[in-house]
Formats: sequence, structure tokens, C-alpha cells
Amino acid sequence: MTARDSNHTKATRLAWLLAVLVFALEAAWGIYLGYGRGFLLGDASSRTANAFYVLFCKPYRLTSMGLVWNPLPSFLQLPFIALAKLWRPFATKGIGAAIMTAFFAGWSVKKLLTTFQAFQVSRFWSVTLTLLYAFNPYVFFYGANGMSEMLFICFGILVICDLTRWMKDGRARWLLSMGGGFVGMFLTRYEAIPFALSIGLAMAVQILFSKREKEFYIGQKKREIFYYLEATMWVTFLPIIYTLLVWILYNWSITGNPLYFMNSGYSMNAYSAYYSDYGGWAGAVSFVWVRSWPFLLLPAGILLVRTVVRELWSPDTLMLFLSVFGLYAFQFFMIAKGKSGGYVRYLCYTFMLATAWIPYLLGSLAPKRRRGAAAFLMAILCSCGLYFGWAFQYSSQMREDLLLSVPAQSEQLADYINSNLRGQTVLMDSYRTYYAIMNIEDQDSLVISCSLNFEAAVQDPQANQIDYVVVPQIGSYGNMDALNIQYPDLYNHGAAWCTEVATIGEFKIFKVLK
Repeated sequence: MTARDSNHTKATRLAWLLAVLVFALEAAWGIYLGYGRGFLLGDASSRTANAFYVLFCKPYRLTSMGLVWNPLPSFLQLPFIALAKLWRPFATKGIGAAIMTAFFAGWSVKKLLTTFQAFQVSRFWSVTLTLLYAFNPYVFFYGANGMSEMLFICFGILVICDLTRWMKDGRARWLLSMGGGFVGMFLTRYEAIPFALSIGLAMAVQILFSKREKEFYIGQKKREIFYYLEATMWVTFLPIIYTLLVWILYNWSITGNPLYFMNSGYSMNAYSAYYSDYGGWAGAVSFVWVRSWPFLLLPAGILLVRTVVRELWSPDTLMLFLSVFGLYAFQFFMIAKGKSGGYVRYLCYTFMLATAWIPYLLGSLAPKRRRGAAAFLMAILCSCGLYFGWAFQYSSQMREDLLLSVPAQSEQLADYINSNLRGQTVLMDSYRTYYAIMNIEDQDSLVISCSLNFEAAVQDPQANQIDYVVVPQIGSYGNMDALNIQYPDLYNHGAAWCTEVATIGEFKIFKVLK
């Protein structure tokens, strides 16, 4: 074995070792938060619930997962949901979700380290910068909490790392890997589409203006240049285009509406009716800035380094700008139009995506400048880590996402049903009762959103042998509940066909009169 091969083997082992370390620590912290502290975020638990319906609600079928939220975060939890049949906390305490996001946190660490290695950055700086990123309190929190953000971040880092390696050597394997990354992103969050568009623009810049790429078509006609550009784009983006079309086909064949995921009563389009008005374009500027400036420090530092080394006005910088700020611009547009919740986590991606550019940046510098740039970026990462550690405790903006827990009194609702309504048929829309459903022991007695007779039962509970109905409080998200839509006065005034028997937090339980 040559010295080069030996160094490569050692670097690979180190990457695996640190990835496993990060995975283990993330999983342990996530399990502690969920099982030890009972800290569960609503969006994470709802993704778990979508997987829970598949294996706990008859008939057992994948379509019980739903066709609104992207399926990957729920699909990957199915093995843990199977274990939940033996020990329910795998689902109810977010244990499976925490292990899942911890895996992607570890994967992103391995990808960063191998990319540093590819650009021949020293082991000290590779490990230091990667771990400063991985143990940033904000990043570490999302690697442990079961949310879809860590999956999306991991795939985004994979795409950026492969983009920079393609810029270096032009090998098609990086295009294929990017294609897989885009599929993973789309199956996790719909923001994959604007991100893919921004990467496509960045790739076009590389092909049209890079000296290395021009070698492949110099002297060719404009048509040949277009063919080269088109072929590169097809190789990269065909997988996500195919995945999007299959998703539309599934929606069409199952619900009869090809855009069900976009315009149904449970979709983000319906959900956006309850978003705040941030004051249009002018108001969006201040709203976005106060929540996103900490995530802009690292990309600003990278741009400053490129300015110092006189590389600011170059195709590489334009590619960096497009790939890092594409999602940021999309979220700003959605917030300005009142189509986004404006949560801090929607604006965090500039930090993570900029991190994936660091190996390429350092690899392109001379050794003396490389050390200075690495030390400067290390200082920024340290400062960001200290800030987020403080912000999680004291910043009202950063604490916004921490407050979005599962609906209050969900466990009490489940306890009431377990103790008092055992053997009774209970109808409820899972939109607000998802966490209560996961804690109910007799799943066969429930009629919920994925049940085959759900719509008929909502239309006429008496004719469909429903014994009890559960209704969340009217107003805000409760307005999206199917029972509240069908019976808008039920929660406040009751109805002739039922009588109220209990109020538990925001939920009311009515007995159906026979």
C-alpha cells in the first residue's frame, strides 16, 4: 500500500468514526429530550403519526401515510413504528424520529469530511471546521429533534459538495449523486424545487463561463453548446422531475386530484390562510432580517475571504451566491406574499449550505492563505455557536420554533378514551388529534382521517355507527378539522344529534345519540 493509499484509508476511517460519534450523541440527546424530558415538537410528531397510521390503523396500507406532506421522513420511521407495537415510546416519545435525524446528522459530517479530503485540506482544519459545524447548537438541535429539517439539510450539503467536486474534475458521477440528493430533498420538503432551480442556474454559470468547461465545446456552434448544457441538466435533474411526476400520478390515482398535495384541505395552501400578514415587501425585509442575520454570518465571511484573495468577481462566486441564497430568496418571497409561517428554521439554510462550500474555498487557496482563511472561518463558526447557545435561552426569535410542541392535553385526551370509552367507536380528524391517537390503546375502535369510512362517518355519524366524536376548539388550526368544517357550530353550541360529555384542553368529546 502506498503512502497516499494509507492516508486515504486513515482519512476514511476518521470520517466514519466522527460520523458514528455525531450520530450516537445526536440520538442520545434526542432520546433524552423526548423520553426523558417529554419535549416533542408538533411537526416531528405529526410525521411520526403519519407512519404510525400505516401499521396501527386497519386496513394496513402505505396510503394511510397521506399525500400532503413529503413521505420520506415518515417512511423511514416505519421500522421504529413496527417496534412500537412492542414498546409504544418508539413512536410516542419520538425515539425513532430522533434516531432517524441523528443518522442524517452523521451522514452530513461524513460527507463534509470526505469533501475536505478531496480538496486536500489538512486533517486539522477539516476536523475542526466540520465539528464546529456539527456541534453548533442550532444544527445539533435539529439533528436530534425528529424534524424534517435535518434530512433536508443533509441532502443539501450532499448536493453542494458534489457540485463543487464536479466543478473540480467534471466527472459525471457527481451529477448522478446530485440527482439522488435532489430526490431525497423533494421526498423530504417541497422547497427542493426552488433549490434545484437555483442549482441549475449555478451549473449553467459553470458550463458557460468556466475555463475548464469551455475546453469541451470551444469552437463549437451555439447549438452544440446548448446540447452540452441540456445533456448535463438532464443527467442531473431527470431524477427529481421523474419523482415529482410520480408523486402527482399517485395523488391523481388515489384521490382523483393530481394536485391534492398542493390544494387539498390539509395542504400548505389551506394552512396558509392562518398565516400572519407581515406587511408586504417592506415589512418582510425587517421580519426576515431579524430572524436570519445569524445564518448570514458564515456566507458573508466566505464572500469576504474571496474578496481578500481577489476572487469575488468570478463565476465561482456567482455559483456560490445562487446556490446558498436561492432558498433564502424563495422564503423571502413567500413571507412577503403571506404564504409562509416565517419560522426561523425556514431561513436557516444559508448557514448550512455555505458550510458545504468551505472545502472548495480552502482547496482553491495557496497554503499560506488557506491557513488564514480557515482560522477566520473557524472564528465565525465559534461565534455562531456561542450566539446560538445563548439565543436558545434568551432570544424570543430563536425560541419561536421551540414552542411549537404537540397539542396540549393530547395525552389526557388519550387517557380519557382509554379509561372511559374502551370498545366504543370514536370519530376524530387526525389533523389536531394525531398525538392523542398515538397514545390510544385500542386503535381498532377509532375512525380517523385515513379510515376508509371517515368521510361517510363525518357526513352522518349516527348512520355509520359512531358512538363518540372528538372536536378541537374552533378557530385558527381547529377550523381545518373535518368535523368543524361539516358542523361549524358543534364545538360552541353542540348539535341535536349528540351531547357533550367532556372537555379536555382544546378538545370536546360528544356522545352520539342513537
